[in-house]
Amino acid sequence: MAIVNAELKLGEALSEEKLAASFEVSRTPVREALSLLQLQGLIEIAPQRGSFVFRPTPDDIERLCDFRIAMELAAAPLCARRAHVSTAADLTLCLEKMEAAFAERDGLAYVTLDNDLHQVFFDHCGNKYFQDAYSLMSGRVAALRNNLSKNHPADQTLSLGEHRDIVHCFSERHMDRLGDILKVHIGRTRQNFLNALDCGAFDAPQS
Repeated sequence: MAIVNAELKLGEALSEEKLAASFEVSRTPVREALSLLQLQGLIEIAPQRGSFVFRPTPDDIERLCDFRIAMELAAAPLCARRAHVSTAADLTLCLEKMEAAFAERDGLAYVTLDNDLHQVFFDHCGNKYFQDAYSLMSGRVAALRNNLSKNHPADQTLSLGEHRDIVHCFSERHMDRLGDILKVHIGRTRQNFLNALDCGAFDAPQS
């Protein structure tokens, strides 16, 4: 969808009228869709002002990354206990695709696969409450990653190395080491988001 894929910039205004015309529907289903996106944290609805693609504050980014660390450190051990073989296989497949995207310098494909790799822990953890909680914030993380790749591209060599370590540690059941790597990896992602926010890479176009 346009927000997650960074076709719309963070903070960009959304017009119910234009959206309805674009999809050739009335404004009622548009309002319903916007309400759902608001629940997922992807848009903000301001009374008397309208609807806007979400634009996080530094505190939002800090809290979002804290949440990711807590969730992934809880989900990964569940996967190791309940579905180690299938989880390791899916992580390895995602990593192989990331290696190919990196070699082809396809930044957008790379960050999409980055999202997919972390999603694997929740696909296999066997806990619906974890899955539901993660799904409510995964769209925001994907949108931030895609906006970062599009508007503030960076060398992904370090990221790829960290993902190799994540997959290796899980596959070999080095869970303590995996936890340490996830903390460092998500912490570095946090700093990248904060740097991009500070330099205006996430700014919406001025009307």
